[in-house]
Amino acid sequence: MHITLEKQFAKLFSVFFHPLLIPIWVYLGLIWQVDLIMLRIPYNVVWKLAGLIFLTTFMLPLSIIMLMLRFKMISSLQMPMRQERIAPLMVTAIFFFLTYYILKTLQIAPVLYVYMLGATLLAVIASAITLWWKISLHMIGVGALTGAFAGLAILSPNTFTMLLILAILVSGLTGTSRLILSAHKPIEVYIGFLTGLALVLNLFLWIGN
Repeated sequence: MHITLEKQFAKLFSVFFHPLLIPIWVYLGLIWQVDLIMLRIPYNVVWKLAGLIFLTTFMLPLSIIMLMLRFKMISSLQMPMRQERIAPLMVTAIFFFLTYYILKTLQIAPVLYVYMLGATLLAVIASAITLWWKISLHMIGVGALTGAFAGLAILSPNTFTMLLILAILVSGLTGTSRLILSAHKPIEVYIGFLTGLALVLNLFLWIGN
């Protein structure tokens, strides 16, 4: 019974922190913890922007992935086979880049569009790695989350430290969940996290300087 509950929790955590949901968690974390003026987000568009991000980074790519499932291009939404992850990753990269482009064009929330640029690059890198190795996409996602808040915490410790602590906790729980579910080997979890962390952290530090 204990093992069943453990796996149920791991599945729930894996759903809540699915890679496609990470951008909206980044956004919600920012508007919860950071002044909107500092983020350059007008008060009257806060939730409209949340809806846009949810649409372009989750609903639209998920809809196309569901079509792939319908036409048997992938075997399941978990995509256990390494090769079947490549097309969904490229779809994700396209929609992540679209989100980056929209935010950059509107000049809203520079922190977020820098993150979306990093997320786009990671989706492309992950698809390339997936050609020969099954890296953990969940851990790339939470690694990017941690990298963003780590970079911001270095640049502004008083504002972003709490978000960084929460990101580290989420990353640890997500990695543990993937191992409990036997979705990945430990090395795939560690390398996934470090890949997301390193790229986004360095991107924020480079732009911040």
